[in-house]
Amino acid sequence: MNAHFPKIAIVGLIITLLIGCSNPQKELNQKIATLEKQLMSDSSMTPIPEKAKEMIALYNDYVTKFPDDSLCANYLFKAGDLASKINNPELAVETFSRLISKYPKSPDAPVALFLQGFIYENQAGNPAKAKPYYEAFLKQYPDHPLSGDVSFSLEHLGKTPEELIREFEQNTTAADSAIISAAQ
Repeated sequence: MNAHFPKIAIVGLIITLLIGCSNPQKELNQKIATLEKQLMSDSSMTPIPEKAKEMIALYNDYVTKFPDDSLCANYLFKAGDLASKINNPELAVETFSRLISKYPKSPDAPVALFLQGFIYENQAGNPAKAKPYYEAFLKQYPDHPLSGDVSFSLEHLGKTPEELIREFEQNTTAADSAIISAAQ
């Protein structure tokens, strides 16, 4: 019986080590899930900037360590969205570019391309930089549900709110006149 004790002890030790060794991917996923719950400051859905930066770093860490995982494209999308929400347009555009180049078949890729243009146009105030992203979107995804919004954005790119209002009023007046003429 004593002769078997060392073998049993070794097997027990191996089992203990295997159980004790954790899965780094699972651990990182759990850390991400925990921080996601803490991210928003209140019901306004505004992220706490410090936590958002930490969250972006975790998402990027996960994508770097496990690039073939099915969650990566979505994690990059979330990171880009967070960067935009904490007013870091450069990081947002860079993160969306990474998503598109690494995961071009992802369902998030078209929206990421649109958001690059949107961020340049609206957050960075640089319509000239927005234009190529919008054009690329329409070329690559002409039938996407956002294509109408992108066409509208391209058509009105660089116009001030006052110019847009004036244009809308002119179109409304012309449409009202056409309806009145048709009714008579």
